[in-house]
Amino acid sequence: MKVAFVVPKDDGHINPLNGLAQCRLFPPVGLARMAGQVKKHGRSELVDERVGKGKHINDADIAVVFINSYNRNRSYELAKRYNSRGTYVIFTGPVLTQSAEDACEHADCLFIGDGDAILPDFLNDYAAGKLRRLYAPSLLETMKRPAAFATSTGQVLSIASA
Repeated sequence: MKVAFVVPKDDGHINPLNGLAQCRLFPPVGLARMAGQVKKHGRSELVDERVGKGKHINDADIAVVFINSYNRNRSYELAKRYNSRGTYVIFTGPVLTQSAEDACEHADCLFIGDGDAILPDFLNDYAAGKLRRLYAPSLLETMKRPAAFATSTGQVLSIASA
């Protein structure tokens, strides 16, 4: 199994000088953690369109696309491209917790919530050929995971779970 973890470029309507743009300079941490889980089942690669040309993987079995309000249109374009190649497309990202309805029309599956908690169930379902359109972690599973928050100065604060 080959999985592409994709960070689309911005749609272009965001001011690059915006202070929030700095938080978009690094790939989402959740994608890197999910890519680590895939190594047990196959190969994973990160495609970041914001850096260089973002070479896409043409023979990926699964594409996990990080969708947000600033790259929604580009995410939809990528989903169409990957689907045309027979690639199973998953959207994940914070915008899905606010409005998932529109995204459902463009992706095969949505991960809503903590992708780390969701991915193992998805991989088991994928292997069994019994996929769902929506994956979300249980509240209990979410509470087991430690949380990390970044302050306005960039300092990372970690809160251990019970």
